[in-house]
Amino acid sequence: MSKIKIENYRGFDIEFDTNYEKFQCVITEDKTKESASFTAVKKFIDDYKKDNQDFSPFWVQKKPSAFGYKKDKLKVIGIRKDGRFMAEDENGDKCQISDYDLSDYILFDEDNQKYYNMLKEQNEKETRQDEENRITRDSIISQIKNVSLKDYKKTLL
Repeated sequence: MSKIKIENYRGFDIEFDTNYEKFQCVITEDKTKESASFTAVKKFIDDYKKDNQDFSPFWVQKKPSAFGYKKDKLKVIGIRKDGRFMAEDENGDKCQISDYDLSDYILFDEDNQKYYNMLKEQNEKETRQDEENRITRDSIISQIKNVSLKDYKKTLL
């Protein structure tokens, strides 16, 4: 056996040729790489992917159920070598979307905006209702005769 498969890196097989003691990767008949360095072969694949990547940016938005601080709307502008998305917000600030956060974003759809507006109105309504409830609760509490046990004990002794 003269070739041993070492790894499938980014969709391409890297093999070790035991006869020539070189790492090898065949992308196409015209594009192959042989090297004594495993790292050089991986770099060849990275460069090929980078040069031949057909990526069109797209917009995503935060799901209403997403927990924690997340940007509301992001433009995905690329994919890193490790598979993570690179994005930028509406101000142009760049960030990466972690694998943990992938399920907290959905593809942007203009038809969803009316529902996001409805949710915003509902949240504002809940905030106003919470404030009214707090004021009412405070008013009720202020009418309670408030003699603490500490104060009452002083009258007994």
